[in-house]
Amino acid sequence: MRRHLISALAIAALFVLFSRSGAFFPVYAEPYPEDTRKLLEKSLSVTELDREIERISGLKGKTQADIDQSQRRLAEQEIAIAAQREKSGRVLRSYYMGYRDFWLSALMNANSLSQVIKVWDTMDMIIQSDRQIMDAYATNYRNLKQGYEQLRRDKEDLASVEKELIAQRERITSLRNDLNQELASRDDEQLLRRLMDELQAYWKNVGLYEVKQYFKALAAAMQNLPDYVKDTPGIISTSGLKAKLTLTDAQLNDFLRKEDSRFDDFAFTFDDGLLTMVGDNGHLQVKIQGRYTIEDEPENAIRFHVDTLIFNGLALPDTTRADLEREFDLGFYPQKLIKYVKARSVDMENGQLTVELAIGG
Repeated sequence: MRRHLISALAIAALFVLFSRSGAFFPVYAEPYPEDTRKLLEKSLSVTELDREIERISGLKGKTQADIDQSQRRLAEQEIAIAAQREKSGRVLRSYYMGYRDFWLSALMNANSLSQVIKVWDTMDMIIQSDRQIMDAYATNYRNLKQGYEQLRRDKEDLASVEKELIAQRERITSLRNDLNQELASRDDEQLLRRLMDELQAYWKNVGLYEVKQYFKALAAAMQNLPDYVKDTPGIISTSGLKAKLTLTDAQLNDFLRKEDSRFDDFAFTFDDGLLTMVGDNGHLQVKIQGRYTIEDEPENAIRFHVDTLIFNGLALPDTTRADLEREFDLGFYPQKLIKYVKARSVDMENGQLTVELAIGG
């Protein structure tokens, strides 16, 4: 009870402070009490899961529309290919039954060169027509098979999407139930619900946009990182068919701040196998933490995966992190640096990113 009373007083103080300042949501405040912070994080997670369900529902609708269109197209192709199959059958039967042999006889019995040329041209025209019929049938049959294979993959994708949709709906239902139960046990339930509403509105209208702007700026800057690496002495060292890229966090900070002034408020550090980005622009605080992995498909790349995303002291769920990864590419492509080179290992320790490269794969 005492803990809840302290939390209620802290929350009330926040509302008084920010109603006076006119802020839409308490962007800056003393750290929330731990129990309040967890409730606010769950509230944000509900908002983001709603957004993820909306995304998956849209994907499901698109996949189903693709399947319906494919089925209509394949039905039309089945009708067309049936007619071509009959034409091809007639061509094959004509050769098998000897109906084309009389052209050879006509050629052998020609009485003049002009007659030979005429018979030959006629034969060539018929043979070309026969070949076109057979080729068209083979092409359309191959396309039909590929169409059914794509339809099979689309149906598998739809099943996967439906499974994910069910899982996320179950997840959000469970989270909402937990949240409602925890709120019902508190004396400051209404105050907390109001705070959650304010937080959700602020995130939807301001926070998500601002976070995406940072990711967009990072993705744009990463496109120019290979040029910075090539132009900065000492970052690349080579030995035979091997090369090493060594980038300090001081160099990364310098590069990014020259690329975009909004990174003046950010600090980037390499340590414990992670890249950590902490920003504070006077309106919101963001912490992004993640790791690099080497992937070879569809091309050799050093891809960034977001493990932690904290917005104004509140951790956002995995669905938000995955969504940002899908939308913004923060990866690094070694072949933009040196042709025919591939990344073999990546490490981040003691303020330094180290990438081992092999020339020629």
